[in-house]
Amino acid sequence: MGSMIKPRTKRLINLACILIPLTIVLVMGITDKSLPEASQAVRSMNAKWVVFALGCYFGYLVMDSLAIGFYLFRQGYRLGIRDLLFISLIGQYYSNITPGASGGQPMQIYYLSKKKVPAALATSAIAVRFFCFQVMLSVIGTVVWIRYGGFIAEHTGSARWVFIVGYVYNTVMVCAVAVLALSKNILQRLMNLGIRIGGKFKWIRHPEELERRAEHYVTTFHEGLTYFRSHPMDMAVQLLFGGTQLMFLMSVIAMIYYGLGLSGYRYEHLVTMNICEFLAAAYAPMPGASGAQEGVFGIFFAKIFPESMIFVAILLWRFFTYYISIVLGLVVNTVHGVREGNSLREAAKSSGEMLNQVMEDQKNKQ
Repeated sequence: MGSMIKPRTKRLINLACILIPLTIVLVMGITDKSLPEASQAVRSMNAKWVVFALGCYFGYLVMDSLAIGFYLFRQGYRLGIRDLLFISLIGQYYSNITPGASGGQPMQIYYLSKKKVPAALATSAIAVRFFCFQVMLSVIGTVVWIRYGGFIAEHTGSARWVFIVGYVYNTVMVCAVAVLALSKNILQRLMNLGIRIGGKFKWIRHPEELERRAEHYVTTFHEGLTYFRSHPMDMAVQLLFGGTQLMFLMSVIAMIYYGLGLSGYRYEHLVTMNICEFLAAAYAPMPGASGAQEGVFGIFFAKIFPESMIFVAILLWRFFTYYISIVLGLVVNTVHGVREGNSLREAAKSSGEMLNQVMEDQKNKQ
């Protein structure tokens, strides 16, 4: 069933969701009387910390690529690191420009299918990688909460409930998928019940279609996770990739903090608060959780960064963890289109149209 919103309108809405929070942060920064001091801090930022921040981002990207590649390799499909990095970056790009990261997985499946990987196997690879990342987020989140509970309470203040809600949400979702690994029918029934309740109260449009799509994804998840029941070492490797990927991403804030010439907080404190921020804001439905990420960061790091630096810290942090994926993804996607014979203008324009077509085809196949 096609969407009632035209593709061009969707793109404009998504673009607005990305640019409006950025504009608000820029306006707040420009009107801040401490802007000259912040600008001076950026100009004097040690270049090595910029390199380290970039290294953390690319480490995150490489771990993501290796997680997908390892799963496919164990299933008999070998992809080169160049192809895997492309698949990973395309996933990051489309996830960051669509609400709820809805565009990343379909595009990754599409490009993997062009590499002769069956759609079901491609979906399993991406689903398993995502699941292991979320498991490690819950595990590491639990560890830092136990270890630094007082520190977290002090720096989250009255907004602590936002972190707790995000933590509970992520843990429940991880447990739900773990139940799926044991019994597909249990989770399928629970999901159908939730969808029907949502349909009854008009919270969900077209519940029948959603049930059909949910069944498809439940089956795919189950097949992917069932494999690990007889290959526990493979699961351990995937969890290692997921944990390393998470730590690369969470370490960016430490590179920014030290790069701005600040001191007083240890690496583990900075990473702890970034994990709390990620849990609290990552599930906002906007593209890249825009708005929620910036707002929660401003609250959780208010005591860590001087008031004159918080604006710069938000911009740098979002660039190295979010906007860089959009910029690189757009460039790589455009270059790929040109190599396939499109003009530069056609290649840049066609990415949104391709996403809409891929998602529509996926719905029809389900």
